[in-house]
Amino acid sequence: MHARAAVLGGNLRRIAVLFGICVLACMAGAGGMDGTDLTGTASAAQRVKLGVRLSPERLGVGTTIEFSIQISASGKLVPSPLSKLDFSYPAKIGLLTSGLGRANCTAAVLEILGEKGCPANALMGFGSALVEIQVGREVVHEAGVISIWMGPISGDQFQLLFYASAVTPASEQLIFPGLLEEAGPPFGGSLDTQIPPIPWNPEAPPASIVRFTARIGPQNVTYYRHVGGREIPYQPEGLRLPHFCPRGGFPFAGSFTFMDGTTTSTQTSVPCPRHKA
Repeated sequence: MHARAAVLGGNLRRIAVLFGICVLACMAGAGGMDGTDLTGTASAAQRVKLGVRLSPERLGVGTTIEFSIQISASGKLVPSPLSKLDFSYPAKIGLLTSGLGRANCTAAVLEILGEKGCPANALMGFGSALVEIQVGREVVHEAGVISIWMGPISGDQFQLLFYASAVTPASEQLIFPGLLEEAGPPFGGSLDTQIPPIPWNPEAPPASIVRFTARIGPQNVTYYRHVGGREIPYQPEGLRLPHFCPRGGFPFAGSFTFMDGTTTSTQTSVPCPRHKA
């Protein structure tokens, strides 16, 4: 999917000035939720640390899954830009039967109207991102917020849309898709996300994501149902954990592709909850 804009705010005007006075040859080439937080780290040209949380962490009840990544590169101020992210989650976690995504939105609506153009019942969760831009030997940081929406459904193909916008005043956003697909054991499914380049200057490399967090589930999400001609707000159930935990806990994994052609992967697990609902 083509994204026409970048997740960069008003700071980019200042960055562009810095870029004009820097020597190009100097440029190189990188929660507040309850629950268990375990991480796995992958080593390659880029290093990725993966963290996962479940909130609440109880068997047989709906939960919110938060996954986060941190990216760095040995010997570089800024890592190569991330171009693809595949996040695998355990079997029998009911993402498609969670009560989330009772409506859907499209990239065209998000581009024209922003979040206000999407129905409330299409909201799947929230997230955040931090990007870095290298200008000479200086690294500029830009934070952004993310909302996640159920996208168009074609047959049995489900799609999520990530809508990112800068925290600082900005008139441009970034939209990128994630496809929900089946995955082999010990996983049940994967979220395969294509991340387009984040341009900030036509003569410079794209910005690099160094931190990314996504929370998919009912936390801070409000849906509406029609009852007697009125809209009644309610909180969707969320991704239901199975009644039994697999040996070794709930497995998660991430696979990452970067614009410099390198790839890396890592995995982690969330221990079995102590108590059932």
